[in-house]
Amino acid sequence: MIRITIEFMARLHKAMFRSSASRVATAVGRVFFAQRLLFGLIIALLAALLIRPHISWSHWTALKGLSALLVLFGLSLRALAGGFAGRHTRTSEMSAPRLVTGGTYAFVRNPIYAGSMAIGLGLVGFLGSWIALIPYGMVFALFYFFVIPAEEHFLRKTFGPQYDEYCRNVPRFFPRLTPWPNGEKSAFDWAPVLGEWRVVLAIALISSFFTIISL
Repeated sequence: MIRITIEFMARLHKAMFRSSASRVATAVGRVFFAQRLLFGLIIALLAALLIRPHISWSHWTALKGLSALLVLFGLSLRALAGGFAGRHTRTSEMSAPRLVTGGTYAFVRNPIYAGSMAIGLGLVGFLGSWIALIPYGMVFALFYFFVIPAEEHFLRKTFGPQYDEYCRNVPRFFPRLTPWPNGEKSAFDWAPVLGEWRVVLAIALISSFFTIISL
């Protein structure tokens, strides 16, 4: 009887610890979701102080070519995902007028973040400094372990079993090879696609800045 009681208390404590850790992660994720642009600027500033890039336009290596393809792929993925999701993806508040499961979302649950990470990895290769992997890894960890779980918590509360089924069939971050057949077919909104000019401008400014300081 005592042994059973001890085992029960141990399991209860473990469950409470996990629940508490989950609540903390969700709270942190919500904060960073609302301030994700500011956080990105801070990381870019830190990178500017720490990284000494090796950029040579006269030697366009295979790594540079692959990096450029990653950036273009990331931009395309973000643009398509924004078009399928709609304009609420541009706000600082978590919102979901509907559960988006079609288009790029039939391959992966977080295509905008996946696109952003592809762009970041492409920029790391472009800079030619492996130190850049440190801030990149920090950003990846923050989004994967905090921001994305916070959004998942919100969507699970909003859509319940419908979202659970979606999660069982579509991966969180690394896409499936074929689209989920039960994904919805929705209208494509071009406004978020056109809004990607901000990201293109940011990439151009970052590339120009690091090119100048590498001279």
